[in-house]
Amino acid sequence: MKKLSKPFVIIISFILLFTMIIMSVMDLNETHMTNPFWPPHARFHWAVQYFSAMLICLLALSAIWFSYKEKGSRLSILFIGLSPLFFWGMFFPALLMPGTGTWPDGVVPPPGFPEIFKNIHPNLIMACILSVVSVILTIRECKMQRV
Repeated sequence: MKKLSKPFVIIISFILLFTMIIMSVMDLNETHMTNPFWPPHARFHWAVQYFSAMLICLLALSAIWFSYKEKGSRLSILFIGLSPLFFWGMFFPALLMPGTGTWPDGVVPPPGFPEIFKNIHPNLIMACILSVVSVILTIRECKMQRV
Protein backbone atom coordinates (compact mmCIF):
# COMPACT_ATOMS: atom_id res chain seq x y z
CA MET A 1 0.00 0.00 0.00
CA LYS A 2 1.41 3.36 -1.09
CA LYS A 3 0.46 6.72 0.32
CA LEU A 4 -1.39 9.17 -1.95
CA SER A 5 -0.06 12.72 -2.10
CA LYS A 6 -1.78 15.33 0.05
CA PRO A 7 -2.80 17.63 -2.87
CA PHE A 8 -4.32 14.65 -4.73
CA VAL A 9 -6.27 13.51 -1.65
CA ILE A 10 -7.54 16.96 -0.71
CA ILE A 11 -8.42 18.30 -4.16
CA ILE A 12 -10.02 15.11 -5.49
CA SER A 13 -11.97 14.67 -2.22
CA PHE A 14 -13.22 18.25 -2.57
CA ILE A 15 -14.25 17.66 -6.20
CA LEU A 16 -16.08 14.45 -5.28
CA LEU A 17 -17.94 16.05 -2.36
CA PHE A 18 -18.73 19.13 -4.46
CA THR A 19 -20.08 16.85 -7.21
CA MET A 20 -22.37 15.03 -4.79
CA ILE A 21 -23.66 18.28 -3.30
CA ILE A 22 -24.12 20.14 -6.59
CA MET A 23 -25.91 17.17 -8.20
CA SER A 24 -28.33 17.04 -5.27
CA VAL A 25 -28.93 20.79 -5.07
CA MET A 26 -29.23 21.42 -8.80
CA ASP A 27 -31.02 18.24 -9.90
CA LEU A 28 -33.42 17.22 -7.11
CA ASN A 29 -35.93 19.91 -7.99
CA GLU A 30 -38.46 21.07 -10.57
CA THR A 31 -35.81 21.82 -13.22
CA HIS A 32 -34.85 18.15 -13.37
CA MET A 33 -36.28 15.32 -11.26
CA THR A 34 -39.74 16.77 -10.74
CA ASN A 35 -39.85 18.78 -13.97
CA PRO A 36 -43.46 18.70 -15.22
CA PHE A 37 -42.19 18.61 -18.82
CA TRP A 38 -40.34 15.32 -18.27
CA PRO A 39 -42.19 12.06 -18.86
CA PRO A 40 -41.72 9.25 -16.30
CA HIS A 41 -39.21 7.39 -18.48
CA ALA A 42 -36.97 10.47 -18.71
CA ARG A 43 -37.12 10.80 -14.92
CA PHE A 44 -36.13 7.13 -14.62
CA HIS A 45 -33.03 7.71 -16.76
CA TRP A 46 -32.18 10.81 -14.73
CA ALA A 47 -32.47 8.76 -11.50
CA VAL A 48 -30.17 6.07 -12.93
CA GLN A 49 -27.58 8.72 -13.80
CA TYR A 50 -27.92 10.41 -10.41
CA PHE A 51 -27.53 7.26 -8.33
CA SER A 52 -24.72 5.93 -10.54
CA ALA A 53 -22.73 9.14 -10.14
CA MET A 54 -23.37 9.20 -6.38
CA LEU A 55 -22.16 5.60 -6.01
CA ILE A 56 -19.01 6.30 -8.04
CA CYS A 57 -18.26 9.34 -5.86
CA LEU A 58 -18.78 7.32 -2.68
CA LEU A 59 -16.57 4.49 -3.94
CA ALA A 60 -13.83 6.94 -4.93
CA LEU A 61 -13.99 8.68 -1.54
CA SER A 62 -13.73 5.28 0.13
CA ALA A 63 -10.72 4.45 -2.05
CA ILE A 64 -9.08 7.71 -0.95
CA TRP A 65 -9.71 7.52 2.78
CA PHE A 66 -9.70 3.79 3.66
CA SER A 67 -6.76 1.39 3.73
CA TYR A 68 -6.52 -1.54 1.33
CA LYS A 69 -3.76 -3.59 -0.22
CA GLU A 70 -3.73 -1.96 -3.67
CA LYS A 71 -3.99 1.65 -2.48
CA GLY A 72 -1.62 3.82 -4.49
CA SER A 73 -1.53 1.40 -7.42
CA ARG A 74 -1.90 2.84 -10.90
CA LEU A 75 -5.40 1.34 -11.17
CA SER A 76 -6.55 2.84 -7.85
CA ILE A 77 -5.15 6.26 -8.79
CA LEU A 78 -6.85 6.14 -12.18
CA PHE A 79 -10.19 5.19 -10.63
CA ILE A 80 -9.99 7.80 -7.88
CA GLY A 81 -8.63 10.63 -10.03
CA LEU A 82 -10.82 10.07 -13.06
CA SER A 83 -14.04 9.28 -11.19
CA PRO A 84 -15.27 12.91 -11.39
CA LEU A 85 -15.30 12.45 -15.18
CA PHE A 86 -18.11 9.89 -14.88
CA PHE A 87 -20.30 12.89 -14.12
CA TRP A 88 -18.58 16.10 -15.28
CA GLY A 89 -16.87 14.57 -18.30
CA MET A 90 -20.17 13.31 -19.66
CA PHE A 91 -21.39 16.85 -20.28
CA PHE A 92 -19.36 16.97 -23.50
CA PRO A 93 -20.56 13.87 -25.37
CA ALA A 94 -24.10 14.64 -24.15
CA LEU A 95 -24.03 17.88 -26.14
CA LEU A 96 -23.37 15.85 -29.29
CA MET A 97 -26.73 14.10 -28.98
CA PRO A 98 -29.34 15.67 -31.26
CA GLY A 99 -31.94 17.78 -29.51
CA THR A 100 -30.05 18.27 -26.25
CA GLY A 101 -29.41 21.59 -24.59
CA THR A 102 -28.25 23.01 -21.29
CA TRP A 103 -31.22 25.32 -20.68
CA PRO A 104 -33.90 23.83 -18.38
CA ASP A 105 -37.10 22.77 -20.12
CA GLY A 106 -39.60 25.60 -20.24
CA VAL A 107 -36.88 28.26 -20.04
CA VAL A 108 -36.31 30.09 -23.31
CA PRO A 109 -33.25 32.26 -23.95
CA PRO A 110 -34.12 35.94 -24.46
CA PRO A 111 -34.61 37.15 -28.03
CA GLY A 112 -31.32 37.95 -29.74
CA PHE A 113 -29.35 35.80 -27.28
CA PRO A 114 -26.13 34.78 -29.11
CA GLU A 115 -26.39 31.23 -30.45
CA ILE A 116 -22.90 30.30 -29.29
CA PHE A 117 -23.85 30.98 -25.65
CA LYS A 118 -27.03 28.90 -25.71
CA ASN A 119 -25.11 25.78 -24.68
CA ILE A 120 -22.41 27.47 -22.61
CA HIS A 121 -24.02 27.10 -19.23
CA PRO A 122 -22.20 27.68 -15.91
CA ASN A 123 -22.35 23.91 -15.30
CA LEU A 124 -20.57 23.33 -18.61
CA ILE A 125 -17.79 25.71 -17.56
CA MET A 126 -17.59 23.91 -14.20
CA ALA A 127 -17.44 20.58 -16.05
CA CYS A 128 -14.48 21.83 -18.11
CA ILE A 129 -12.57 23.05 -15.07
CA LEU A 130 -13.18 20.01 -12.88
CA SER A 131 -12.47 17.55 -15.70
CA VAL A 132 -9.17 19.22 -16.58
CA VAL A 133 -8.10 19.49 -12.92
CA SER A 134 -8.94 15.82 -12.32
CA VAL A 135 -6.97 14.65 -15.36
CA ILE A 136 -3.93 16.80 -14.50
CA LEU A 137 -3.90 15.64 -10.88
CA THR A 138 -4.27 12.00 -11.94
CA ILE A 139 -1.38 12.19 -14.40
CA ARG A 140 0.76 13.93 -11.76
CA GLU A 141 -0.09 11.33 -9.13
CA CYS A 142 0.67 8.43 -11.49
CA LYS A 143 4.07 9.96 -12.26
CA MET A 144 4.81 10.51 -8.57
CA GLN A 145 3.92 6.94 -7.65
CA ARG A 146 6.22 5.55 -10.36
CA VAL A 147 9.29 7.05 -8.68
